Amino acid sequence: MSRSRILALAGTILLFFSPALHAKTPCDRQQFKPRFTAQTQGQAISDAATLASALQNARGGEVYLLAPGNYGTLKLGKAYPSPVVIRSADPASLACFSVAVLDGAENVHLDGIRFDYTFKNADPYHLANFVVRNSRNITISNSVFSGDVARGTGTPEDGAGFGTGLLVFHAANVDISNSEFLTWWKAIIAINTDGIKITDSDVHSIRSDGLVFDNVDDILVQNNYIHNFGGADGVGDHRDMIQIQRANNSGSANITIRDNIFDVGAGDFAQTIWAGGDGKNIGDPEVRHRNVLIENNMIYNGHVHGISIYGSDNISVRKNSLINVPGGHSVPVINISPDSTSVVIEQNAAANIMGYENQRDWVLLNNAMIQDQNPSQEGYYDQQFIYHALGRERGYNEFGVRPGSLMDRLNAGSTLAKNYPTQ
Repeated sequence: MSRSRILALAGTILLFFSPALHAKTPCDRQQFKPRFTAQTQGQAISDAATLASALQNARGGEVYLLAPGNYGTLKLGKAYPSPVVIRSADPASLACFSVAVLDGAENVHLDGIRFDYTFKNADPYHLANFVVRNSRNITISNSVFSGDVARGTGTPEDGAGFGTGLLVFHAANVDISNSEFLTWWKAIIAINTDGIKITDSDVHSIRSDGLVFDNVDDILVQNNYIHNFGGADGVGDHRDMIQIQRANNSGSANITIRDNIFDVGAGDFAQTIWAGGDGKNIGDPEVRHRNVLIENNMIYNGHVHGISIYGSDNISVRKNSLINVPGGHSVPVINISPDSTSVVIEQNAAANIMGYENQRDWVLLNNAMIQDQNPSQEGYYDQQFIYHALGRERGYNEFGVRPGSLMDRLNAGSTLAKNYPTQ
């Protein structure tokens, strides 16, 4: 297991089991793993007023190096002809914003920044202090979106994540990489957007949904670690690690979810990848999803909706591992609604594949049916896996493929298992 995951997990355990909820100071000195090397090239900035003046006068191509500290609110609505970079100078002590709104901005790169929310009792649970709207060509890298837990409400929300980490809507070409999202109601919500990439990032300690997409085309979710969600019983949340919605009466197109680890870890079960019908007429071409690739993901969870895709066309689900973790709701499976067209499901490892009814444009090939319910039946986990780490003991799961097993013979399941053990 990488050091980044160890640090993230430590934060998760503190969140779930801390006996007291203490008020948090905005942009406090909490330490996060450095994600980049120290930078020296650029204009030095040490306060919010100087930064605001510099951004107002920027023409494109500038790099601003921010000294450690709390810069308060960033509001930026300027379209630059080439990228303007706002970067922390010290990777061990990030410059911090308590509010950041990019509205009408273009060609902005936020690098090594902390976006920090502090709970206030009157805040709505869905509050979004960090927003990208009506903007394009926005890059966020090497950054931390640190949320907070509710406290003092006298409701089940106390102790659980609050607010929205990042809200993106009416935007284009948004790139989020090598960043961490922790302690939120929902981590990222993207709506009515063309082009979003979420890569190499760590999403954890989330109360409800990790990544939410609604009417978003050209989605890439790759090489992320999405894990250790923490629910709030009695508030009606519906946990999904990834949810692809149609609430705006439109489907999404060109969706790639690849090379991610989804791990319940020491947290609460969730639906993993969910693209349901949202009560819409999925026979309507406007609300159908198109061109969906779900490939080489490692899923450790405890809910039947491991990979569930409804009302979609041109779907490929290949080389994913869906592994049941005891104590959850149900066993995760692959579930593609029968009305979906041009479907390929190959070389996955799962307990079941639902939706296939001999459709002429569906192909199922070399999938390994695995299960943890009956030791005397084929595909039993002990015959398939080497257990390098168990979530109930170490807070994360690592199941390697046993040589000569059914999975090994079919070359089924995620190749990410070849990286185990990581420590």
